[in-house]
Amino acid sequence: MKNHYNFVQKPLSLLIGLLLSSIFFGCQQDSIDLAQDPIDLKVNSDIDINARKNNLEEAFSLQSTLDGGATYEIALPIFWNSIPDGQRVMFVYAHGYVDPGEPIELPSDLIPDGLGGAVAIKDIILEKGGYASTSYRDNGLVVLDAIKDIKELKMTIDEFFADPENPALPYDAIFLVGPSEGGMITVLTIEQNPGMFVGAIATCCPIGDFYKQLQYYGDAHVLFKYFFGPSIKGINLGSPKGVSKNTMKAWRNNGPLYLAIKQELEDDYQYNGGNKIRQFLNTSGIGEHVDRSNHPAVINAILEVLRFPIMATNDAIERLGGSPFNNKIPKRIYEGSDNDRKLNLTVERIKRSEWEASAQNVANFYETSGNLLTPLVTMHTEFDHVSLFWHQTYYAAKVGGVWPSSLLYPIKINQRYGHCNFTKDELLGAIDALLILLQQS
Repeated sequence: MKNHYNFVQKPLSLLIGLLLSSIFFGCQQDSIDLAQDPIDLKVNSDIDINARKNNLEEAFSLQSTLDGGATYEIALPIFWNSIPDGQRVMFVYAHGYVDPGEPIELPSDLIPDGLGGAVAIKDIILEKGGYASTSYRDNGLVVLDAIKDIKELKMTIDEFFADPENPALPYDAIFLVGPSEGGMITVLTIEQNPGMFVGAIATCCPIGDFYKQLQYYGDAHVLFKYFFGPSIKGINLGSPKGVSKNTMKAWRNNGPLYLAIKQELEDDYQYNGGNKIRQFLNTSGIGEHVDRSNHPAVINAILEVLRFPIMATNDAIERLGGSPFNNKIPKRIYEGSDNDRKLNLTVERIKRSEWEASAQNVANFYETSGNLLTPLVTMHTEFDHVSLFWHQTYYAAKVGGVWPSSLLYPIKINQRYGHCNFTKDELLGAIDALLILLQQS
């Protein structure tokens, strides 16, 4: 069986040319029926080799468990063995944030198809090559463990293709792709493990200044409580110091807390002209990233931001060794309300004794370095209200130089609202940009 590392020995310009023709001009087939469920085929000695070859011609999916306990999947398209040498591409997908307490399972992420519907990320990738992903071993702020799981998955993929009884031909190049928290995992992985992947794509992710992102969530928490009250319908909203399990339970799955906050926001628009919402948007910074003329979209954006203070606070405190939020010393000045003096005198002020250690843990383990040796494409919508657009600019500054460069290609989706609000064509465009980067590097 051909060594699966052969792609590094091929002329890079030839490889990229082949990849571009394969990914963007089809794979010698007029159509691919991705609605067909892949066959759950376990690779072991109990399965007849000829049966595996026949099944591989239809579709192939292997699901099992990594050493660290995470579930993983390796899936190949029906045409995998028909792809000419030099054109077989694997994509490893690092999924985004999942709330603590939710089931640990493989991702089923969707993206708009540009026709009013949605298509699974997995199906997009299977149109272009092989797909692999992992559940990670846990949910929440699982960045450090997720990096371990991605490394384990990469080793497992290589072992899979090295199996002499495996009928699947080896890949020629392997890429790492991730959105949101998965994009942060992607960038940290390639920075810390140069050469593990040929290239990477990171979208809508907090890679510029993670500490500042955490302050954004904490500010939203204390400011929402200031304008709308520490409790909604009798449910305490907690604080950046901690959130009760009952509060988290009341939020989960669009529960009574979620619905009560949504109603509170709707009532403010209906009966108060949106006065409290306006002040909250101004002082929290969220208002820079939402279309204020679209009231339902504003309400949805506020709920999406509040998800993190309510559902992620306890998990972050545990993993970071304390609360990383500090608006007390130095005193943070909030502006944009009808009475800023009253706001700054009465808003909740927090600086925990363990703040310094927590902030140092963020700096040591969660901040990107900009030490980039692997070609990377980043993509961000201009008005992302969850993971803010300036992350892309900050990260480019860390890398240094002029962009696009031979290693970094930032893509800005102008005048677009929403978190990770990309289309299928834009995702394919990011892949195109990555391949061009590889050609230049």
